[in-house]
Amino acid sequence: MIPVIPWYITLIVLATSLTVAVAVWRIFAAGAARSGLQQKVRTGVALFLGAWLGAVLLLAPAPGSLLARDRFYVSPLIPLFAVAGLGGAFLALRLSPALRRTLDAASLPAMIGVQLYRTIGIVFLVLLAQRQLPAHFALPAGWGDIAIGAAAPLVALALARGVRGAVPLAVSWNVLGLLDLVVAVGMGTGFLAPLLAPGLGSRVPPAAALGVFPLILVPTFVVPISVLLHLLALARLRHDARLRSGLVAQPAR
Repeated sequence: MIPVIPWYITLIVLATSLTVAVAVWRIFAAGAARSGLQQKVRTGVALFLGAWLGAVLLLAPAPGSLLARDRFYVSPLIPLFAVAGLGGAFLALRLSPALRRTLDAASLPAMIGVQLYRTIGIVFLVLLAQRQLPAHFALPAGWGDIAIGAAAPLVALALARGVRGAVPLAVSWNVLGLLDLVVAVGMGTGFLAPLLAPGLGSRVPPAAALGVFPLILVPTFVVPISVLLHLLALARLRHDARLRSGLVAQPAR
């Protein structure tokens, strides 16, 4: 069945993707400013995020293109953009001391709290009700994203205020957030469905709506950005813990 995505879902997905790009840029731009780095770092981050989002928008297939595919087809854009985007970000971090300084100076609560956007998972439940997404994907992905997104500002606030137990809470939240994304991608592609929902059979078709515009923006842009934020937050939590224990030297300012 060719998915039919309502216009308001299209607007929500587009607005959320753009908001994610701008919000992530602002977090790292603020970190660059605090670390005393030049404008070129902020410009570079903006260009990277803009190019990533723009490329997905340009190449995203239309729903009618599914007519030429079988029901087990998974768009190659999904692994391409996920791997290329994350790989490019971590390669830049490895090669650029300026970018690593930016990460060290970026607000950790902001890196966590920004994932409030994960409440976009509610659109999966709406599309499930409209029979545009299968339940084996929409239910765990939708409710999982809503829970992670709703908890994000609470975890961020606990860190910002130095609440006792905030650090292990933040670590647990990030791990659960990554697990939620693994389950969502695995069920959306159908690859994990035989393991997590054996009653569906040994081969489960993917959620077709996630392979076309506008929902393809979720697995190719929003999900990789979320993975990146989780991993960077965990790295910062580990780094800050080492600083507190005196295992590494305080960075020079």
